[in-house]
Amino acid sequence: MPKLAPPDKPAELNLCLQWWGIPGGEMKEKLDFLEANGFGAVEIPSGDWPIKNADAMIEAMKGRKLFLATACGPSDFSYDEPEKREAEVQKFLPIIEALGKMKSVGLIICPARGNLSEPGRLSGKELRKDFVENTGKRLAQHAAKHGTSIVLEPLRRNETPFLRQVADGARMAADIGPGATVMGDFWHMGLEETSFMGAFICAGKLLSHVHIAGLKERIIPGVHPEADQYVDGFKGLKLIGYRGAVSFEGGWPRNPADPKNDLPQEEKTKLILNMAKLLREQWAMA
Repeated sequence: MPKLAPPDKPAELNLCLQWWGIPGGEMKEKLDFLEANGFGAVEIPSGDWPIKNADAMIEAMKGRKLFLATACGPSDFSYDEPEKREAEVQKFLPIIEALGKMKSVGLIICPARGNLSEPGRLSGKELRKDFVENTGKRLAQHAAKHGTSIVLEPLRRNETPFLRQVADGARMAADIGPGATVMGDFWHMGLEETSFMGAFICAGKLLSHVHIAGLKERIIPGVHPEADQYVDGFKGLKLIGYRGAVSFEGGWPRNPADPKNDLPQEEKTKLILNMAKLLREQWAMA
């Protein structure tokens, strides 16, 4: 095990679900389900949802032990036209303000997706420089002003031209400065990292969010328990004193009774509780 200074506070496993995957229809029902089953956080929808629902969410969260994790911000800062990059910045400013109002951890952002060889796109080198020095820095400064952050998400090599490892995201966040953090996603990390533990240690205090999914398929953990092994990563989270959310982001297995249709909700709920049991057991092992 690496020799690191003990964290200021011991790590906590705060299991989290994304809004779409939480059983229940109304806001209160969803939050009640999380609390009743020992979850620690909730990940809210993207787009203008935070703007429209900030006040209702603040009211619904009163008196609860839950905290608001992140919202995801589908983004593209790769345009070579400054006006289009500026439009992306302006799009996110009110969302960031709403997240700050709700005391959310932050807004997940990927600087670029897909292939930058298309006409009208910056090169990876140009985009990285502009994001760190301009677009990303301005968003981070706005986030810091409102008590939240932008959360850089490393992706897989077939999804983005750069920012594929947690350490690289942490370096970018450090270069951007206050208001910028990084996250890790076990699914992406399964292809890009040689060590889950090492990746999280590299991020250190800049790590603000974690996504988790099955490692054989990008579905809910526990369907393939022989493959879904997270102890190494959890060791890294414990070593850095991580107390943020570990949030499920993935799909569901096929419905064996009817492969063309989704699983019924009662089956999804069983899978959610099975995942929670598996992750708590592995956290204890780490």
